Order: sequence, then C-alpha cells, then structure tokens
Amino acid sequence: MQEISMLEIHELLVSVEERSIAGPVSLAIGAGEIHALMGPNGSGKSSLAYAIAGHPEYHITNGSAALDDINLLELSPEKRAEAGLFLSFQEPPEVGGVSMSTFLQMIASVHEDSPKDFKSILPDIGLHDNFLQRFLNEGFSGGEKKKSELLQLIARKPKIAICDEIDSGLDLDALKSVAEILRGEAKRGTGLLLISHSPRLFELLPPDFVHVLLKGRLVASGGTEILEKLERGGYKEFEV
Repeated sequence: MQEISMLEIHELLVSVEERSIAGPVSLAIGAGEIHALMGPNGSGKSSLAYAIAGHPEYHITNGSAALDDINLLELSPEKRAEAGLFLSFQEPPEVGGVSMSTFLQMIASVHEDSPKDFKSILPDIGLHDNFLQRFLNEGFSGGEKKKSELLQLIARKPKIAICDEIDSGLDLDALKSVAEILRGEAKRGTGLLLISHSPRLFELLPPDFVHVLLKGRLVASGGTEILEKLERGGYKEFEV
C-alpha cells in the first residue's frame, strides 16, 4: 500500500524578535489535497510559511510541525526540503551566475522521475526557451519570478508544497496555466497550501479546504463556502 503523505501542524505559535506574529495555528494537509490560506496583507500568512520552512528569523515558540511523522522543528531548512517540504517565496531571491537550466537540473536530479527537459513546459506558462539560460531570478519581472518558482516545484516533486502568493503578478492567461499545472501536481500526489489574499486563483483551482487567517489567528476553516462568504462581505465577515 502506498504511503499517504501528511503535513500536520498543531497549535503553532510564530514570533519575530520575541513579538508574536501568528498562531496558534493547527492544520493537516494530506497528499493531493489543495488548501487555500486566505487573509489580508499583514495577517501572518507568510510568517507562518517561513516558520514551517525553517527561516531563521521566524521562531516557533510553541506547538509542533511534522511531515510523515518526521519532526520538522528539529531539522535545518535544507533537511526539511529533503524530507519533502517545498516553499515558493513571495519575493524570490536573485542568484547571479547560476542559470535557470543548471538550477532546475540540479533540483530534478533528486528524483529519477522528475522532468529532465523543461523546454516543453515553458510554452504552457508563457515563457521562451532563452528563459532557461538566464540567471536565477536576476532581472526577472514579478510574474517571471513566480513562473521560476513553479518550475522549481515541478522539478522538486515535493510531498507538500507551500506556495506564497504564486498568483501575484500574473495576467489571466498565465494564471490559468499556473492553475492547471498546480492541479496536475496535486493529482500526482503533492499536497498544496496556496497562500493568497485574493480569491481569483481559487476560481480557477477550487480548493478542498479553505482557511482564513486574521491578525495571526486562524478564524475559519471549511470548504468553498468560505470563499463565497469572502466574495459577499470581505474579511470583515470573519472579524470577531
């Protein structure tokens, strides 16, 4: 029987410089599930993602985070990635001197069944062949950086992928392509936590579960009825 991957977060509290930023947050994300984490700017969504991934500036002061019963909090960021966790950044860093092609091939070498030829994927997300020869994120537009992160996700084939505003900076055609690729990754078994403050992505990629984070607190979890409530009244509908 194939093992079913699961990311389990329980009562997680996140702080920066001894100031509480987010929590307590409890979530469980299974293989192939699509979770939407919604909230306005400054609600703690990115802070939560960075803390789970092991960013050194974001400290977990309470709670637990495990991927397939592996305690992530005991691991370095690199070891968390090796365990199967992937984070696409809201503002990906630029790395001069390393081509996209070299970087993607390095990532893909981890899995035998990862794609080895990324040229065939580029037209699907509105990119030309020369994109692979450019240095990683150097001089990229906001939309190109998001597409770069998406290519890395495809190459890495993680168990769980946290995508921080993968929809920002994309036009409608690109967004449709990104939604379709993410749907395919979920069908292949990757659990997705898609962070956004706009419901536009989820009109194209309906999530299995929707969570709302306000002022660092998880105030609602449920199905797509939460998206409908957001459309009607915005985040004020969830204020307490």
